[in-house]
Amino acid sequence: MTNSILIGLQVLLVTFLLQPKKKPAAARIQHGKASYYGKEFEGRKTANGDIFRNADYTAAHRTLDFNSYVRVTNEKNNLSITVRINDRGPYVRSRVIDLSEGAARRIGSFQHGLASVRLETLNIIKKTHEIDSIFSCNDILDCLGNPETLKGYSISLWKTKDIVHALYVANELYLHEDIEKVIIVASGIGDQRTFTLVMSEFPTKAAALQSKDYFEKKGFMSVKLFQPS
Repeated sequence: MTNSILIGLQVLLVTFLLQPKKKPAAARIQHGKASYYGKEFEGRKTANGDIFRNADYTAAHRTLDFNSYVRVTNEKNNLSITVRINDRGPYVRSRVIDLSEGAARRIGSFQHGLASVRLETLNIIKKTHEIDSIFSCNDILDCLGNPETLKGYSISLWKTKDIVHALYVANELYLHEDIEKVIIVASGIGDQRTFTLVMSEFPTKAAALQSKDYFEKKGFMSVKLFQPS
């Protein structure tokens, strides 16, 4: 295994060890067709009350619990993304999940409309008091909760208020990209605290912009040169 994959597995291992020692429920596996939302849904309310954002990693499913996490894998290219369920659908019976545009881009299905996918419900990482505490102590951390610093130029890839979802998406980056480190930059307090996935240590602005272009082509819709607030 590469160092990147080993680090990604560490993310899941450490967070698993921080959970109460209960046997996790068996993952639910489903196969079928995935579609994605049109741009006209941007800003509308989803079934659980969220405001829909196409750049986020969310999805609609007919039966899975709201706020459950599902790894969606494109069976043609093996690319995957972890989404959070926040809506009901799809209403076309031949489809099993409706993805945000960002999620469809990450698994390479945006240009095709439909994709054959494998859905796996995830329950390895759960929000606990320990995880909440670790990621509240510092504003710049690695994925294991250790204090970090930003060096050189940085780019931000994606932002969420859900630390568990941030860890899952960080793990997808380790699994699919040739990267050494994903940094989590937190800001705000309480329910307003957000977590931004950041790539850092680019030696020049040109190198950062080149990486920005790369990750945009890989499906991230809100990549920016990053300066912490």
